[in-house]
Amino acid sequence: MTDIFKTPLTQFSTLLGRIGADPARLMSVREWWHEMDEPVSMLENPQEVFRADERTLLKVCLDNGIVHRAASSELPAAFPAWLFREVYRIP
Repeated sequence: MTDIFKTPLTQFSTLLGRIGADPARLMSVREWWHEMDEPVSMLENPQEVFRADERTLLKVCLDNGIVHRAASSELPAAFPAWLFREVYRIP
């Protein structure tokens, strides 16, 4: 049997394509900013921005029962890729 449904590779280079490839994939805030090529270098204090975004995402997860990975001494908190789209209001 052959695969008759072909997904163009260009789909994964778009924002929605990257989210759609694995919407449940857990990502830290830092990973999200870097993967989406956001201008981190333009932030006055990137660490504070990342912490604030993490607090926002954590609150959304706890308020709505969304599965996430809590921060540990080795790893930062991580959230589903689809949630970033919702919280950051990406069209």
